[in-house]
Amino acid sequence: MKRTIYVAGVNRKHLAAAASSCRFWLLSVTLIRKRGGEIPDWLRPYHADPERRFRFDPGTFSEGPVSYQTYRLFLDRWCRPQDDYLQYDEIGDPEATAWYLKDMRRRGYDPIPVLQPGGDTILLREPKVAIGGLLSLREEVRMLYLDRLLHGPNKPAGEVQLLGIGKQDWYERYDVATSGDCTSWIPRSEWNRRKSIEQWMEHFGEVEIPHAPLMTLQQSLF
Repeated sequence: MKRTIYVAGVNRKHLAAAASSCRFWLLSVTLIRKRGGEIPDWLRPYHADPERRFRFDPGTFSEGPVSYQTYRLFLDRWCRPQDDYLQYDEIGDPEATAWYLKDMRRRGYDPIPVLQPGGDTILLREPKVAIGGLLSLREEVRMLYLDRLLHGPNKPAGEVQLLGIGKQDWYERYDVATSGDCTSWIPRSEWNRRKSIEQWMEHFGEVEIPHAPLMTLQQSLF
């Protein structure tokens, strides 16, 4: 089945050029916004490309994140009809995150909700939901957490984005995980450099990742 893995971390001209072969980008407003609410000059030709798809993220995980009001104003100006966007959130505060979702909707926005650990799992009933807080979890804890959310009687009916997760194994495990994102392609360390950027890009965009049922995966571990 097709999954969409967004290229994340595009915040410089050379990174945009390197990732240009993938038309699906997750953009942090905190990292790309310029003074006066402008976008950087290097981003403008990509923004003018009707075939390119952006998913905007407030970037509240970064130091000095944009304010809630600034995020809304940025979306008003730069979010195109083919783009979508995540709700404004506060990392580690599911109550505040729930308030931002409610307020954005009250103001007429249609964001993708973000479910954080400790948040209300009623969000799994939404047509789209992004699951955050995954990278801070140990792998075995992450697996148990996602198994509880994405399998069984309360399995989501809509589309799920695994925030910060790009490894194919996680998408094989969960058929409802239709999208994700990661920054593993950026050559920041020896680990990242084990593949060229061109090789990394093969794992981004619309990729075919079959669903391997949970029992099959469990059996493969032994």
